[in-house]
Amino acid sequence: MDALRELPPVASLSDAQQRGVCCVFCGVTLSAETAVDLGPQVIDVFGSTVRWFPRSCRKDTPT
Repeated sequence: MDALRELPPVASLSDAQQRGVCCVFCGVTLSAETAVDLGPQVIDVFGSTVRWFPRSCRKDTPT
């Protein structure tokens, strides 16, 4: 992922965006064919380290 394109804050995303069902940038519904894996991300949730796996559509994929 391009370091110039930051992911939106997790708290600002819908449940579907957090789960990788929808693009983290534009919210379009993704399929196995259209999704681009942005790699595992680590966040702190109430003192616990949690990994989440954001995905984007091809249009919004950082290059």
